[in-house]
Amino acid sequence: MISLDKKNLPGYIYKLNVALLIFFALWFTAGVAAMVTVGCIYGESVITYAVMGGVFALFFLGLAIFLIADNKLHKRLIDERAAELEKEFIDMPFEEAERILKESGVITDYSFIVNDDGVLGKNTVPFESAKIEFLFYSVSTHIYLSASLYNADGKIVESFELNRALCNFLRGKKIKILNAEHFELFVKDKKAFVKFVYTWGHRLFQRAQISLN
Repeated sequence: MISLDKKNLPGYIYKLNVALLIFFALWFTAGVAAMVTVGCIYGESVITYAVMGGVFALFFLGLAIFLIADNKLHKRLIDERAAELEKEFIDMPFEEAERILKESGVITDYSFIVNDDGVLGKNTVPFESAKIEFLFYSVSTHIYLSASLYNADGKIVESFELNRALCNFLRGKKIKILNAEHFELFVKDKKAFVKFVYTWGHRLFQRAQISLN
């Protein structure tokens, strides 16, 4: 799907999309107009068929060029996003990640902290009964990462933006991660993960039916 979200798209992707739209617009206006005009003048003649063949040949040639350019720029985009994730989620000692999360009010020594928006104050979910679901989606090539916290009853009680500290904490702590295969892919191979997100994550990642037991 062609997007013109200039604010969030890389410049080279935005320019390619604009060029593609201009190409389509010119082909449908100039190319189709030329075929209709020649057809009206010469009817079913060699000249008419030659013009039609040339116009359609131009269309498919231009489309092929855009597909080649899109493929190259898509690979560039994946490399850039993977490099950004590598830099943002660089390894950190477990003790440091734990300290940061405690100071930011995400965990205690034994549990996750759940904020009930002042209704019941702050509750906790013990690490041994907590379950984490790693969530991801993309909007205009930007990748968003988060983690949903489930309590022992299988209910989502908190959501966290995935950052470097939380990522390294989850890697070092024995906490059940529901879709562990996706989290492991993210941790071990950022490039493969970005490819996966761009294939399946253009909308909020739809959870597979995962048993919470």
